[in-house]
Amino acid sequence: MSKSQRLTTTFLNNLKPNPTTSKSTDYEVNLSAMKDSGLPTGVRCLVGKSGGKRFLLRYTSPVTGKKASVGLGKHPETCIITLRKIAKEYRQQILEGIDPKIERDTEKTDSSMTLERFFNEVYLPLQKQRRTWKDDVARFRHAKSIHHVPINELTAAHIVKVQMEMQSKISKTTGKPYATASICRVLALLKSINKHAYRLMDCLLVADKVSLPKLDNIRTGYLTENQLKDFVRHALEYPDKHTGSFLALLFLTGLRDRELRYLKHESINWEQKTLYINRTKNGRDHIIYASDYMLSILKSIPKVTNNPYIFAGRRKCKPISPARHALKVIKEKMGLPDIPGDKANITLHSARHTLGTLLAAKGVPLHDIAKQLNHSEIGITSKYYAKHTVGRRRKIGSHLSDMVSGDIPLE
Repeated sequence: MSKSQRLTTTFLNNLKPNPTTSKSTDYEVNLSAMKDSGLPTGVRCLVGKSGGKRFLLRYTSPVTGKKASVGLGKHPETCIITLRKIAKEYRQQILEGIDPKIERDTEKTDSSMTLERFFNEVYLPLQKQRRTWKDDVARFRHAKSIHHVPINELTAAHIVKVQMEMQSKISKTTGKPYATASICRVLALLKSINKHAYRLMDCLLVADKVSLPKLDNIRTGYLTENQLKDFVRHALEYPDKHTGSFLALLFLTGLRDRELRYLKHESINWEQKTLYINRTKNGRDHIIYASDYMLSILKSIPKVTNNPYIFAGRRKCKPISPARHALKVIKEKMGLPDIPGDKANITLHSARHTLGTLLAAKGVPLHDIAKQLNHSEIGITSKYYAKHTVGRRRKIGSHLSDMVSGDIPLE
């Protein structure tokens, strides 16, 4: 955008919608940089694919030290004069050490807000950028006995109460006691809610007083290098081309099942040899750099008319369902056991463990593996795959001693 361009209502009216083919939801216009804008640094106009325009102030939070943004209104409801006034007020708050977004959200709440209301009105809207937000809704139902508790009166005893209730109940879905992992997820949600209330409403931080039950449910099943070659061969020979190609690419890319199944034709950039995934578990966009072999598999998949998905299912405009039956058939051909519930059992998720394990054994740095698997933090990668780097670490540890051992005799 030219700096000589003046900020006027006509200029905003003439901003064209974001192209429907664009990978991003909006495109940004830096209003602060425009001539005589009268706006503080960081004011942007975001234009969506439907032509909607909203104003945003980008800044570094003086509270958290992280990048943040706060809405300033929409066009044309918010005129330029009002926009200048709000933006300057927020920028002044930042200079005074106040985070305007946290301050605004706090004003929306009150001291009588219950846990349930805080979850629905504050916590959940913040989580809806993540694909797993619906799981949070289901998990929160297990804490029904403390929904009425005022958020500023929540204690560690309330969270432990939910834990004790779940440990003594039988799941209506399975008819069995709740698994420790299920209880952990509910407790983790309540701890997360409390931490948000602590930041936004100055409530007591009680989450750190509650420890999660110890888990021993890490899946250990993965394919060896030779097994992976056999698996891909059997997958590409599978009668259903869409399902077979899906399984082959699942184990070659290390993507999550749902991320790959919902991949569309427009997600492939043939020139740059990349796959763009915007339906990720942690809500962050992800790019996979595809090999020529992967691209050849993708090219061999027949397109289905009026179905946008690469792995087209039988239902109209829908992708294939999880390929568990096909996986079971291939495992039988390979002579691999199928033992549901066993940690070493090969499942669809074993594709990620296979990629991570084989790359770690080949000496690929954990940081690069974390990027490939799109882990939210490297600690997750280290938890699963650090043990497979022992040989490389032992070799690194002996480098210096090997260099000097020939020159310095041992007494």
